[in-house]
Amino acid sequence: MGEVYLVQHPRLPRQEALKVLRSDLSNDASFRERFIREADLAAGLRHPHVVGIHDRGEHDGHLWIAMDYIDGTDLANLLAHRYPTGMPLSHVLPIVTAVASALDYAHKKGLLHRDVKPANIIAANLDTDDPDVYLADFGIARPLEDTNGITTTNMTVGTVAYAAPEQLMGEPMDGRADQ
Repeated sequence: MGEVYLVQHPRLPRQEALKVLRSDLSNDASFRERFIREADLAAGLRHPHVVGIHDRGEHDGHLWIAMDYIDGTDLANLLAHRYPTGMPLSHVLPIVTAVASALDYAHKKGLLHRDVKPANIIAANLDTDDPDVYLADFGIARPLEDTNGITTTNMTVGTVAYAAPEQLMGEPMDGRADQ
């Protein structure tokens, strides 16, 4: 739903990732609402394995979210290019542990991610004893008390290959839908 750019913070000596809502979606009220909700929901999360949100805003009609820049790559890319026949167990265990920790934290904060997939998991320093692993993209997250799997327009959202059956069928969900 957005394009991500590497940017230099205008005042601080650091780089950030800037996610900008795609131009073709900028005039769609439901996409704008979902984009703002992503920033607001994720901004309340402070966890070592969740990509941190710093700010959100609008410039020339384009919504943006400023977030941590992670010097790594997403697991979809890693699996396709570096590990096409499968990732070594020594890499899988710390990734699963980190993502489980991030999801447990989000669930305790009352948030259901609803789109856990390799493209939304970023890893860096995988070849070390202490890899950096982050859960990203809370674009379709919902509060746990809002357990319906469908949107206000009666559409199921998420990535079909990774969605829980109850999410695809628009049935009530809880934290297990993120596993």
